[in-house]
Amino acid sequence: MTDPAPRPATRDETLEAIWLQAATAGRPMPGESTLAADLSMSRAAVREALVRLEERGYLRRRKGAGTVVNPSLLDIPARFDLQVDKSDLIAATGRTPAVEILGSELSPITVDEAVQFRIAPGTPVFRIRKLWRADGDPVMLARDAVPVRRRPPIPPAADHTIFTLATELADEHPEWEIAWPAAEALDEPDARLLGRHPGDPMLSVELTGIGRSGQVAYWSSELHIPGALRYALVRSIRHP
Repeated sequence: MTDPAPRPATRDETLEAIWLQAATAGRPMPGESTLAADLSMSRAAVREALVRLEERGYLRRRKGAGTVVNPSLLDIPARFDLQVDKSDLIAATGRTPAVEILGSELSPITVDEAVQFRIAPGTPVFRIRKLWRADGDPVMLARDAVPVRRRPPIPPAADHTIFTLATELADEHPEWEIAWPAAEALDEPDARLLGRHPGDPMLSVELTGIGRSGQVAYWSSELHIPGALRYALVRSIRHP
């Protein structure tokens, strides 16, 4: 059997590759007209792709001043403001990822969850506990929850990301994720799993995935060992 043909690059991926060349060489991005001609794209399509790159902090466009790139992103292995699979996040830091499924179950939604996420009482929820490792060392503990709005067979948790589980079980394709970071002290059970001491400070992140319809597709609670995964938040500064 022959390997499938590689997927063609999207417009955004093509523009990101050009950004990488410009940032590495320390030069500005080509202009819209040049990009449109070189890539056989309309200027409108190029403009839309550049707007998305600007929103993500890759570049800044100013009328009459050209397009400048943000070279500091070359030093960022992974970004907190861009959701990626945890395996890709760990791999981006140069380490080998591994995940251990600590347990999974199907249980009714709690009263507090039903109110917080505006989900009908009695809705079953598929819950998964995961321990993520980097080069064998524990770095993150995750508790994922997906409301089951349709009744397909529950797939093995190890074979799916929370995004695919949400699509299959919650009948929602996740489009947005809201993250609430905080500091939290480890309790004894989680400290044992992470190889730390009870009371150690941790980065706690509460996540809510929102689907195309606006309904909640999943929610998750994560504990990150501080400094174990170094990734950044990139924000553009709006000048008056």
